[in-house]
Amino acid sequence: MKKIFYIIALLLASVMPQDIAAIDTTWQKELVCSFSFNQAYFDNWVAGGENALAHQFDLSGKLIYNGDKYIWTNIGKVSYGNSKIGKAETKKTIDELRIESILTYLWGFITEPYLSLKGETQFAPGYIYGENLNKQVSGFLDPGYFTQSAGFKYSPMEELSIRFGVAIKETITKDFPAPYADDPETEKIETTKIEPGMEAVLAFSKKISENTLINSTIDLFNNFTGLDATDVRWDTDVVTKITKYINVKFNVKLFYDKDISTKRQLSQSLLLGISYTLF
Repeated sequence: MKKIFYIIALLLASVMPQDIAAIDTTWQKELVCSFSFNQAYFDNWVAGGENALAHQFDLSGKLIYNGDKYIWTNIGKVSYGNSKIGKAETKKTIDELRIESILTYLWGFITEPYLSLKGETQFAPGYIYGENLNKQVSGFLDPGYFTQSAGFKYSPMEELSIRFGVAIKETITKDFPAPYADDPETEKIETTKIEPGMEAVLAFSKKISENTLINSTIDLFNNFTGLDATDVRWDTDVVTKITKYINVKFNVKLFYDKDISTKRQLSQSLLLGISYTLF
């Protein structure tokens, strides 16, 4: 596990500008924190009801370096929430940790070459809940997804960017290799899966009204084994600011990977809470 983090650190160091202090640079920084909380309590309530407690925390940030010959974009997203109803145990409702670093070289043509590194995992154990059984099926970096890619970026408009290139995708596991990394056609249990292929990323961000912003990203990864091996990840946020510190956030995720499930996976959440821009 340590070797993986060392490799990531070395890759980031290799693409970082070494002469930042000598150049008149422009940094764009953004860090937004959101929190929602819901609580209900009943005591001798004749009409019925159950005590409930739920909360969700979101943290998203951008750090962009604009140089004369390159743009270095770093994006991070953290989401975690859980709920407890009545005497039932606390259950996780959302859990995501995602980072991405993109170095784009500006050479003055309609397309620009880029290098990209991204990783995704979760914080807490994930369970499938049943009537008499709670089965753990995932954990921190179990699975963890890492993708390195290189190719060309095209931005037909300010709100839209398209990247296309070759990529290597690694899936790492520890206690839960199936169905994330293990190959069911072999007798050996594989805890790591490495897939070379092609990557296409479409990122759209637009302020559709004075107080509403939409961010949508589609990640497509196609293993070289065939066109039917395309992995799809579509993540969309719609954020509406009600007051300076209160907003509504709607998120929907669509995920498809036939190695994990032959059916598409869908996650949706609606959050009303306090939002504060740290910088």
